[in-house]
Amino acid sequence: MNYVSINDAKADAGLRLVVNAGVPGPWSESAKALFRHHQVRFLAVPQIPAAANEDLVEWTGHRNAPIALYSAEAPITRALELVQLAERLGSGPSLLPQARSARIQVTGWIQEIAGEAGFGWCARHLIFDTWARQMSPEIRTANPMFSAYGYDENRQESMLESAQLFLRDLADALKKSTAGYLIGDHLTAADLYWAYFSNLLAPLPEEINPMQAASRDAYEIPGQLLAGYDPILLAHRDFIFQAHLQQPLDF
Repeated sequence: MNYVSINDAKADAGLRLVVNAGVPGPWSESAKALFRHHQVRFLAVPQIPAAANEDLVEWTGHRNAPIALYSAEAPITRALELVQLAERLGSGPSLLPQARSARIQVTGWIQEIAGEAGFGWCARHLIFDTWARQMSPEIRTANPMFSAYGYDENRQESMLESAQLFLRDLADALKKSTAGYLIGDHLTAADLYWAYFSNLLAPLPEEINPMQAASRDAYEIPGQLLAGYDPILLAHRDFIFQAHLQQPLDF
C-alpha cells in the first residue's frame, strides 16, 4: 500500500482514508474495497496498530482505523457511514438495493458483521481472551489494546455464543440464496463486508492475504474456538473474492 504522511493528507482536498498499516484489519479492508468498487480515488494514510498514533488523534479526533475525511466534512468512522459516503462520491453499481426491504436487510447485516457487538467485535474479544490467558496481569494491564477495545475476561462465554449464533444465522441466509449473494441477485455491501471479516474466521491463503505469521496466528484463533461452522460461510467469501474483489490484499 502506498501511504502518504498526515501532513500531505492535510494538504489534499479530496478523500483521505486512514487504514491499518501492515495488517489486513477487516474494518479497513472493507472501507478500501467500498471506495475501489465505486472508483473513488483516495489517499491512504497509515494507522499503526497498537500505537498511540498521537498525530492522527490530533488531526482527526480518532485513534483507530478506518477514518474517512472528505473535503472539509467531519471525519467518519462507522461502517454504514462509509457505505453512504462511497455511494455519494462514487460511480458504478450501487452496493445498496433500491428496494427498501432489501436495503434494510443489507444494512442490518453490515451492523451485525462490523458494528458494535457484531461478529468482528466478538472475534476480536476471543483473540484478546486467548492472549490474556498467556499473559501475566501486569503485562496485560500495560497493553493499551485491552482497555481501548473494552476487553472483559467475564464476557468470553457470551462473546463466543454471540459469534456462534451469528454464524448460524448467516449460513442459514446464504443457503436461501439462489445466486450466491447474501441479499438478492447481485453484489451488495453486506457481501463485501463478510468477505473481509471472514478472515477472522479463517484467513485467506498466503497468495491472497500475505499477512505476517504472528498476525495470521492471531486471526486463526476465532475459527479454532468456533470450529464446526458451516462451510458455506467461506464458500461465499471465496466466490465474492473471485468475482469482485482485488487480489492480493494490499496493506
